[in-house]
This record gives sequence, C-alpha cells and structure tokens, in this order.
Amino acid sequence: MKNSTVKKTLNLLLIFTLVFMNYSAVFATTASAESSGAVAEDLFISEYIEGGSFNKAIEIYNGTGNSVDLSSYQVQLYSNGAAEASQSITLSGTLNHGDVFVIAHASSAQEILNQTDLENSAVANFNGDDAVALAKNGTSIDVLGIIGERDEYGKDVTMVRNASITKPAATYNGTDWANYAKDTFAYLGSHTMDGVDPTDPPEEPGEPGEAQSIADARNLSDGTVVTVEGVVTADNTAISNGGQFTTYIQDETGGINLFAYEQGKLPDLQKGDLVKVSGELDSYNGLKEVVPAAIEVLETGQALPEVQQITLEDLQNPEIAESYEGELVQVNGYINNIPGSPAGGGYNVSLIDGDFNGTTLRVMENALDISQVEPDNWYDVTAIVSQYDSYQLIPTEQSDIQLADEQPEPPSAAGYYETTVERITDGDTIRVETPVFGEKRVRFVNMDTAETYAAHNDDPARDEINANQKYYGDLATDYISELIQPGDEIMLKVGDQPTDDYGRILAEVIRKDDGMNINLEMVKQGYASTYFIAPYDEATYPEYQNAVKEAKDAGIGIWNPENPLLELPFAFRANDDQKGFLRYVGNSDTMEYVVPDNWADVPVEKRIFFSSAAEAESYGYNPAGDGENPDENILELQLLSLNDLHGKIDQEYMLDPDGDGAEDMYGRMDFTATAMKEREQENPNTLIVHAGDMIGGSSPVSGLLQDEPTVEIMEEIGFDVGTVGNHEFDEGLNELMRMVDGGEHPEGLGTEDYDGMNFPVLCANCVHEDTGETFLPPYSVEEVDGVEIGFIGVNTKATVDMVMPSSLEGVAFTDETEAVNNAVEELTLQGVEAIVVLAHIPADQSGDGATGEAADLARDVNDAVDVIFAAHNHQVVDGVVDNKLIVQANEYGKAFADVDLEIDRTTGDIVSKEAEVVFVKQEDYTPDTNVAAILEKYENRIAPIINEVIGFNAQDLTGDYTNDGDHGLGNLIADGMNWVMDSDFAMMNGGGIRDDLLAGEVTWGDLYNIQPFGNTLMTVEVTGADLYPIINEQLSPIYGPDYSISGFHYTWNSELNEVVDITFPDGTPVDLDEVYTLTVNNYMGTSDGPIKDLGENPIMGPADIDATVDFVKSLNSSESNPIEYQAEGRISETAEEPGDPGEGEQPEVEVEPKKNNGTATVHTKDLQALEHGVRVVINIYNEKKPRKLLLNKKQVDILKEKEVTLVVTNGTISKTIEMVDVTDKVLKVSLED
Repeated sequence: MKNSTVKKTLNLLLIFTLVFMNYSAVFATTASAESSGAVAEDLFISEYIEGGSFNKAIEIYNGTGNSVDLSSYQVQLYSNGAAEASQSITLSGTLNHGDVFVIAHASSAQEILNQTDLENSAVANFNGDDAVALAKNGTSIDVLGIIGERDEYGKDVTMVRNASITKPAATYNGTDWANYAKDTFAYLGSHTMDGVDPTDPPEEPGEPGEAQSIADARNLSDGTVVTVEGVVTADNTAISNGGQFTTYIQDETGGINLFAYEQGKLPDLQKGDLVKVSGELDSYNGLKEVVPAAIEVLETGQALPEVQQITLEDLQNPEIAESYEGELVQVNGYINNIPGSPAGGGYNVSLIDGDFNGTTLRVMENALDISQVEPDNWYDVTAIVSQYDSYQLIPTEQSDIQLADEQPEPPSAAGYYETTVERITDGDTIRVETPVFGEKRVRFVNMDTAETYAAHNDDPARDEINANQKYYGDLATDYISELIQPGDEIMLKVGDQPTDDYGRILAEVIRKDDGMNINLEMVKQGYASTYFIAPYDEATYPEYQNAVKEAKDAGIGIWNPENPLLELPFAFRANDDQKGFLRYVGNSDTMEYVVPDNWADVPVEKRIFFSSAAEAESYGYNPAGDGENPDENILELQLLSLNDLHGKIDQEYMLDPDGDGAEDMYGRMDFTATAMKEREQENPNTLIVHAGDMIGGSSPVSGLLQDEPTVEIMEEIGFDVGTVGNHEFDEGLNELMRMVDGGEHPEGLGTEDYDGMNFPVLCANCVHEDTGETFLPPYSVEEVDGVEIGFIGVNTKATVDMVMPSSLEGVAFTDETEAVNNAVEELTLQGVEAIVVLAHIPADQSGDGATGEAADLARDVNDAVDVIFAAHNHQVVDGVVDNKLIVQANEYGKAFADVDLEIDRTTGDIVSKEAEVVFVKQEDYTPDTNVAAILEKYENRIAPIINEVIGFNAQDLTGDYTNDGDHGLGNLIADGMNWVMDSDFAMMNGGGIRDDLLAGEVTWGDLYNIQPFGNTLMTVEVTGADLYPIINEQLSPIYGPDYSISGFHYTWNSELNEVVDITFPDGTPVDLDEVYTLTVNNYMGTSDGPIKDLGENPIMGPADIDATVDFVKSLNSSESNPIEYQAEGRISETAEEPGDPGEGEQPEVEVEPKKNNGTATVHTKDLQALEHGVRVVINIYNEKKPRKLLLNKKQVDILKEKEVTLVVTNGTISKTIEMVDVTDKVLKVSLED
C-alpha cells in the first residue's frame, strides 16, 4: 500500500507563482489547507483507470485518520448493465491513514503494476460502461457509474477524485472527479484530500529565477521549485506516451527528465535545443524529474553531450547507475528476443551481457522501427539512462541501436536464479521481490492455466464458456497460492529465452525448501495444461507431457469429464479477443504439423506450438498428410513379443483389462498362439521375441517336466530370439545351459529327447564370475528382406538378490548399460543400425513415457538403440524415453506386444516406431490345435505326479481368511513358508488358500488345488516396528484379519481395528528396533502396501506349491503318525487399546510453522528429524486472520512413513489425524470447518 506523497492536483500557473510572486503568502495558504483537519467519513475510491488493452485499475483511499481493517470491504463489478454484481472480491489486510490500496488487472502496463497491491483480473476487468462499487459488509457505499445501466461515463479515461471530496457517494456524480487522457498513470499510488476546492491562481506569472546546475537541482528534495538549463537529448514526440510530455536534458554536470501529464502549451522540443526550464522537482518510481511550468528555447542545433561508455554491470550497481541517470550513455549487449507487441506505448526489450547482467531497453513506438532490430545479435546501444523501479535505457532514434562489430558466442541466460515471492498474480504468473534480468514479473513456462479476467467477447453464446474459464482460473490461483506464498524463497529455472514478448521472465519455479517444481505440480494436479512454444526445453518436455496425460487419463481438475474446462486457455484467448488461432501446431510423436485452426488434431500431450510453418519445418516437422504413398525404400518390420510367461502354459484368467466392469477369460497358450500367429500373417516381415522369465515359477504341466513343455510351445509358435530373466537361473547355470542347448535332465525329470531351444538366447551382462566371459551370446543379428536388425539381451543385476545363492554359484551380472553399449559398439562396427534390446528389467507406464530401470537404461545407453522390450514387474508399458520405445506386455501369456517399425533400407536406421499391447480374450480366438495337443499330451503325463501321496492328514483342515483367528490349514502353510525360507516370520494371504485339506491321504494334487496360483515365495527384511503397520493393513473393519502367520503371535482390538501387541510364541515381545526376516508370496510382497513399502533386501525362493509339498514331506506323516494342525491362538482378540509399542505414553513434539501470514507451512527438515510414531503438534494460530495448514506430498509421505499422529491446533480448536490413514497426496487442514 502506497504512502500519499505527491499532490495530485497540479496547477501549472501556481508553480509560476511559486517562482515569481510573494512566497510567504502562498506558503501560508498551503499550510492552512494542510492543517484544515479534514477527515474522511469512510474509505472511498480515489482513482479509476480504464485505458488501452488491460490497463485497468481502481485505487481506494483511507483519509479517516485511523487504520482500517479491509476485511469488511468488497470491490464489486457490474458488467454490461447488470443489476447484480458479476464479480466481487473481499479485501484483506490493514490500510493505514493516508495510504491507498490499488487493485489492477494482472496484464496491465508495468507502470500500473508497480503501484498495485492486488492483481485481480476479474474485478479489474471493467469496460467504460460498467459500474464499479466499493461495498462495506455487502452494501455499496461508493459507486462509479449507474448500477443496472450501461453509461459510458468512464471509457478510455483516467479519473481522479477531487481533493475536496471527503466521503464516499453511493450515487455517482461526475463533478466529483477530474478526468485525464487515456493511459495516464502518473497519479496512481497516492492521493491528497484536504477538504478544500483548489482556488484559481493569479493569471499573470512573473519572471523566471536564476538557473542552477542540473547536478545541484538533483540533490534538492521533491517539491522544490528550480530553474535549470540544458541541451535536449530526445525529441519529446519520439519518447512521449499519448498526450503526455516527456524528454531529457543534460548539462556538463548531469541530466534530468522533464515530465508533464499533459503537454498543454509546452513547446515541442528536439534534440540539440538548448532550453531553460522552470518547474517543481518530483520523483516517479525512482526517476528524478522536473514537472515544467515554463520552457524557453534559448538556441537550437546545439551539439549533444558526449556519449559516455558504461557497462550493463554498472547499471546493476545503484550508486553507479544513479550517477548516470538522465545522461546519454553507450553500452554493449545481446538481444535475444524482440517482443511481438508493445506494452504501454513501447517495447520492453531485454539486453544482457556475457555474465547475464541485464537491463530493459524501453523502446517507444515513435522512437524507431523495432522491426529493423534483429534478435540473436550483439548491439552497441546509445540511450538515456532512466529508471522505473530499476534502471533502464531509452534509445531515441533508429541509429541508437547499432549492430556491434564483434559478434561473440551468444550468452545463455539458462540457469537457476534465487529470489523471493512478492505476490501471486494468478495461476501462472507471480511477482518476485528481487529483479532478475531487471524484471520482477515471472510467467510460468511449459504450462498454462485458465484465465481469471472477465471476457471481452460478450456474445451470450459464450456465457457458459466465460464462467467456466474463470472458475478454473480462480481454482488455479487458489492452489498455487497454497504451494507458494509471499516471502517464500524460490529458484527460477530459466532457459535460453529468458523473457516473453511482455518482458516477463519465463521460468520454472522451484520451491527452495523442498525442491518442488511448482509448474509441474500444477500440471500433475490438473490445474494447468501443458503449453510448449518453440523454442522449448526438449529435456523437460517428456516429463510435463507425461504429467498432463496422467492427469487427463485420471480425469482430475480441468480434465474432469463431469465438469471439464470447456476451452483450454490458449483457445479461450483466441476466441475471446476474436483474433483466431495464429500458431502452427506440431505433433511430437508423428513429427508432423497442422495449420493453426486444426490444433485439436494434435493431442495435448504431444502438442508444440510454432510461429510459422517455416519454424515448424526448421525443427524437423513435416506438413500433416504428406507421405501417404508407401516408400519403397522403407522396410516395414513387425516384432511380436512375450515376457514373464513363467511356464503358465495351461492357465487362464478372468480379467477386466479395459476397465469396463465386465470380466472375461484371457490367456492360455493355445489361445495366445492363435492370436500371435494371426498377427504374424498380417506382415510377412515379422520376428517373434521375448524378454525373459518364460520359465520358472511354472504351473505343474510345465514345471514338473523342467519347463520343457513351455519350450516346445515356444518353438511351435516360432520364436526367433529371446533373453533370460532371473527365473531362468532358479535351478542354476548348468540347468539353464541344458535348457538352451538340450540334453536329458540328470535325474530324468524332463521330457524324452529334449533338444534345447531352436532360437538364440542372449545375455550381454551374464558372465562367469571367475573369467568375466559371457556364457550366452550378448547379441544376434537377424536379417529380414535384406535388412539387418541387431538384438541385445540383458538381465537385471538384481537377480543376485532374487535367486537362491546356491543357484548363482559362479555367475555374475555386470552393469546393464555398459553391457548394452559394448554390444552396440560391436554391432555398429558391423554396419548394423537398427538395434533392439531385450531387457529383463522393470518399467512402469508414466503418461506417454515410462519410469523405472528400463527408463534409466534408455537414457543412459547409446542412442543407436531404438527399442527396449522390458519385463520383470509384469506391467503394461508403451512409452517413449529419450526417443527410445519401451514396451512390456503384462504376464503369463495374457497379452503380447505388437511393435511396428519402419527401417530405411539405405541407412539401416529405424525411422518410425509404435507399439500396441494386445490382450488375448479367449472368445475372440480359436485354440491353436498344435499347441492344444502339446498341452493335452503333458497334462496326461503329469497325472501320476499329481496323484502322488506325500503325507497323511489327521483331520479336515478348512479355512482361508483368519477372520475368527488362526486355523490349522493356514498355520500349516505359513509354517511351511517359514521352514523353506529359514526366516523369522511368515504370512500367507487368505485369498491364496483355495481349497480344503481333508482327512486322509494327502496328494500332490490336493496341495496344488489349495495353492493353484503358482506364486513364488520371497523373504524381505523388516523391523519389529514395521510389523505393526503390516498387520494393521490386513485387518478389515468388517471381516477382521486376513493373513495366516508363523513365528509370532498378535492380539488386536476389533473396535479400533488395530493391533495391540506382537510377541514371539513364548510371549516375549518383538524388539521394535531389531531387523527380522519375513516370508510372503510375491503377490503379497509386490502389491502396493506396507510390505512392499517397508520390506528391504528381497530374496526370491521356490514356488509356493513346491514349498508346501517339501514341508509336508519333511513331516514324514503316515496313518499312524498323521499331520496334526489346528488353531493355536496365534491370532486373538483383546479389549485392550493399542499404545506406542513397548514405549508407554506416546512422545509429543511441537513443530513451529514458518513465519508468514498466509497459509501455514512447515520446514521439511523439521519433519525429517522426527522420531517414529511420535505425536506432532502444529499450532497455526495467527493474530491477523485464521489460516489453514498445508503439507506438500513429500511432507505427507514423511509423516506417513513415520506413522505420526498429527495434531493441528489454533490454541482453541484442534484436529487429530493418524497419518497412516491419510490417502491424499497433499494435506490441507482447516479449523474453520
């Protein structure tokens, strides 16, 4: 809020009087006016600006004699003759006596924004026929215009309240106001109210006084009347804005600005005029000026003062820059961008040096033709040093900007710049306290939020669109105001183009305390769309586009299908200003571009805007629709792939892969074989590949026969090449090599005359531990229709932590990236340019991209790699990372991948690639007869194995879930898991127990029917404290416990649905800090939840059925010595309530929020220092206003991981939150609800 320091009622003749008439009488009159004691009855509107473009502002003045709380006041806009307010905003803060409060449109000229306290593009978006009101507690007390009528009282004008007005008026009276020319901003920021109408001055002035040097005049205080002489250094017609008058004069001691709000009778001045000026000293935004009462031209055609050489670094030093203010100087600097349109009558051009010292060239429209200044060049600039809060340069004619003789490499502004938030403008614009490149406005780059201003296009058909735009614009502003507040420290990540056409800094805004990228967060949460305009940062492009696709797919924010943003911001602006669409739009996937009006043909997550077709083509884009005729020089190659089959050749699954709510039967290899063979028929140039784990963890029809039936089916389908995964090593290297090369199993467990795999199996990073030599080929080259394609195989190094050590004796796994790059080097030396990696490495979908180790591999390996087939984590992936296609096709033969490549026959390069993951719905296919016959043959063969008797059971064992406590069957299975993996504890999920074990003989088939899923056991390390959230997670509030357990007991409270205590079977409490081993199956261990989150150092074991069979065999049971399992009280209910395990009363810690008046936030480091399980108290009381607490995602994750009890209080009201129960990514807590 601005102090009232400048009298707004300016009377030029009065200044003459100050110079020539009786000084004492005039000063006596002025003193009388100032001491009249006039006090306003209430706040009132003191100034109104309705100028060009978005130059719109309202100023409110407090002359009441006391500070006023603004929370009772509202500013209301009545658009288009409306009788009800169409926009309203409630003010906040305190306005001191004598101060003003300015509300302006966020896109106003800089001169306005420099005086603005609140940027609001809704209320401050009036036209000259819209009524504006200041209301108190909802009742209008001061009104401009007539509410309910359209009257052009305020069109293209600045209106200043007369100094005699001392109270608001609910009825508009035009005589209360003084009108000034359009885009007059000089009065904004202060107001004088003396209760006395100005008196007419004497008509005849006297003679001017004696002149003094400009340097002496500059040292006098504002309001002093001076006479100075100097040579004019700029034509006033060249650098004045509208009807204003401005120029500069200079003598041998210094320079100074001459400025008048209206030229009136002041003469036009030209460079070289020697003038004598009398007037009053003033300062405006730091610039010292004379408000001229009289100007006398003494001579014309005088030589201009000598131009002084300075640097842009000099202008960064206020003491040095001030010494040159008003004087002619020359600097050397680089111009990288020319704004496309003026702002406030001139162009703001960024000028920087090699060290990124920068300033603004304020190029007025009438001074020179800016189109003749080419960007991306170094210039020698002659200009006048001026000031507008910070020092700037004003060139005055075309020859002032000269191309420099030397043109060194252009400086890059790219980098990080530390500053502090001054205020939030809207969802994608802020102002900072410390200028960067001489600028304080920051436009968030790579994203775009809905507009908050009231629409200019008032076509009734657009009413819904306009309201919808503002609704989402306000939501974006609110959310960004939660993420960052005034006073927050931030980093600006600036690219090579530091500013936009409006002179605003283009940046990614990074929150300093936790590194959150605010731009990206706005996109992720659905408050912003991506918005990439060339030139753009190609490195950040995928992350933003992946984020917008995820938000769009999730239907959040502006993408909500029930209430979507009706027009994206750029489309809204084009339709609102009725200029239409101007930018060509490129599709980063197809590398084609469309004309502006066809922008919707390009998905938002692939959209890049170009200024012209030529610019699009300079980036390698072609017009859409080109290339419809097939190119004979292109080989169209199809790759079909499977991964993670795990020998489940006979398994089928009820699935709902498209999420339509209807489940169908998928998979089984006789159906999958048909689906793949049908695709193969579509393209004679087809290869079939796999990415490992095709065997291991298999169903009995394959696993009981050493997975040789799976290999037979793979050969029937026609696989051409594959790699290994971790499960291929389950039985050791010798068995793996037998599976590849053929030969009888040493114990006769396989099929007859097994001859190995008839296709290459690759692994570039699988080596003998002693020699470092590979035992499988690192790569192979397949030729298709005369074109060579290289395939490289790699397996995850994490195999060493997933396979029993005994099975990896003598085996090592080298770095995947290094192994791939070595193979690429050999392939390229052989002239192979089309390279595909078969990688048993995990990947996850992320928008149009991917994450995980396969994505890391894509970034790190040689760019000669074009496609990576991922595997291991059984996900559906079809994404691009670093221009490399990453594909993964789920698991167990439920789906396969179809990758289509185009290869240039001349260069051998892959020039186009796209993928599809195809799920195999059985009703769409007929089983392949050859594969069906293979399945039938081996199902008959294993029948005797399934019927093998392996034990004797004393009584019927029934049960699955442990809702009513532990049961014998679950205890048997859990004990078997614990025994096989030699772990401390084990857990078995109830849903994995699918049948009963009846009394009598126990066959292999009986146990298989109980555990038919073929899951794999895994052991993880957890602490005793970790067991509490793990057990709590499986407690259903309706049904109770789920898991059967081994190695410990626990009690739980059914009312609270929480575990109370955990002990060893002998009653000894588990040690909360001790690390224990816990065995689960891979379904439990890899599903989202505390086992996955808390478990560390996983080790994979055998299939669960094998573990149970081995354990039952180890019991050596018989009819005379039967298996006797029953409920043992491992799980029991209690009425006791849980406390901090073993610690007594829960410790309490108070965390102090940051010191600001906005939304309460805390330092992340304070949360990281908390102990596990503590009670955290955050007091958000603020004496100025109620506020809420905001915790960001990282902070929420920390508190959840530490299982904190959070108490939010204001000293009177409190809310308690168990953080483990929080599901929101960002936590907002209000005590006002």
